[in-house]
Amino acid sequence: MKSLYKTSLAAAVALGTCATAPGTLAAEPSLDINLRTLYFNRDHREGPQDREAASQALRIDYVSPYYNGLIGFDASVFAALKLDGHKQDEYIGMLKADGEDTDSYAKLGQAYLKLKLGENTELRAGRMSLTSPLLYDDDSRSTPSSTQAVMIDSTLGAANLYAIYSDRAVNMAATKFEKYEANGEDYDLYVLGGSYNFASGLSVQVAHGVADDYLRQTYINASYPITFANGNRLVLDAHHYDGSDDGDLYGSDYDSTLSNLAAGYTAGNLTLTLSYQAIGGDNGYDYSWDGFDNDNHILMTWNSVQYLDFNSADEQSLQLRADYNVASVPGLSFMARHTEGWDIDAGTEDDLKEQETDLEAKYVFQNGSLEGLSLRARVAHVESEQFSDVDEVRLIANYGFSAL
Repeated sequence: MKSLYKTSLAAAVALGTCATAPGTLAAEPSLDINLRTLYFNRDHREGPQDREAASQALRIDYVSPYYNGLIGFDASVFAALKLDGHKQDEYIGMLKADGEDTDSYAKLGQAYLKLKLGENTELRAGRMSLTSPLLYDDDSRSTPSSTQAVMIDSTLGAANLYAIYSDRAVNMAATKFEKYEANGEDYDLYVLGGSYNFASGLSVQVAHGVADDYLRQTYINASYPITFANGNRLVLDAHHYDGSDDGDLYGSDYDSTLSNLAAGYTAGNLTLTLSYQAIGGDNGYDYSWDGFDNDNHILMTWNSVQYLDFNSADEQSLQLRADYNVASVPGLSFMARHTEGWDIDAGTEDDLKEQETDLEAKYVFQNGSLEGLSLRARVAHVESEQFSDVDEVRLIANYGFSAL
């Protein structure tokens, strides 16, 4: 569901659309290795079967230079060794489905040719993990999801422009790239987008995507920081999604909007964020590009949290969040947030409510033999009148290092 690294959404949005931006095209090869140990426990207090799994994941990323200053090839191996998991635990996306059980897996998660077109433009073609607003591959389990695509990305001064064509994708724990499909027919996906950073500090992002005869989505984001004389900082952040069906393949008339407004105030090591979100139109907001792809991509909104997205029909939600970096222990940080949703229209019932409380502790080793290791604990408590109540615990250890 939600990314392991989605703890400061405003900062993530400001990073742009590519893991390697055109302005920093690689000149030397690199080989990075990441080990992730993940324990996941989702306790449904009633209804569905509980989910519990553990895995040891490996990710190897190779980034090539541009040979003759023109062409290169990047690749990533994603793998997960099953430590624990049974039967329907594959539904949490940590381990590969294997009949009525779960299993380890390995796949070539990224493999693409890259072509340098001038100093600030890059063309990629192949398998890749994307980080654009409407195609943001999820990395919240053992390994990321991935998209088969052709992407061109260009930086022009303070502007970044990109275009993406995709015909298939693979879920986080699956190994086969599947075509986008609905009602027995395949379709392709097209996304155009860009961002601009103004001298005042205001940053704006826009994107529009169309899945032929299935779905279309538009995304707009604006973020503006204000720094006060005492050094404290206020960040205003707004997100808006607009979605509608694009034809018969969707299976029904669909029309929905999602609007999210947030303000984050930082004083020293403490940041307090208040976020309001509202769903408009006739339906809940559907950010998936097809049915199988629900576990592939994430919403770039503050109220899309560890378990819930607060995106049901007519739903309004309010969140209060606190982030704290412990100055006396560099690398140690805490996060707490509570999100309340109300006015949910579930078809046969309306005015339903739901809420989620999330707690997180993280420690990143700063030096010594353990530098590069981070330890993270995430806890979620969910109460919902439309879904089952849930308690969830995730324990994550990440260790990354460069082999070149």
